[in-house]
Amino acid sequence: MTGTENDYAPSPGAEPSKFGSLAHSIGARNLILIIIAMPFFFLVAVMGVIAVFGAPQKAAGGETIAGETPAVSADALSYPAGAAPGAIALDGDRLAVRIDGPDGVTVIVYDLEKGEVIARVQLTAQAQAP
Repeated sequence: MTGTENDYAPSPGAEPSKFGSLAHSIGARNLILIIIAMPFFFLVAVMGVIAVFGAPQKAAGGETIAGETPAVSADALSYPAGAAPGAIALDGDRLAVRIDGPDGVTVIVYDLEKGEVIARVQLTAQAQAP
């Protein structure tokens, strides 16, 4: 063979491969080996990640622990009768809630980690001077 001939060119009269052009470029036997070996390497990679980072933690009841969720009491998240919550903003472990009520607008800031109210700010309109 000379350097200009293709080593993977089918011989004259040979029937075409069932795998198409990919089999021509890497060989049908190599393609089958890759298909069989790929799941094995995937499992090894997953087991390696679990070995490095650890398995998820389990609670006593067998449930996976996603993270500690703070307990917020129902009293901490209450607002007066006749009022309606408006805008809500979350920043870290702080939650600010705007309450539109009969006495005006109140902004309540909750600490979600401690489960308590940090601040209540009553917003009132001032009369303009003539």
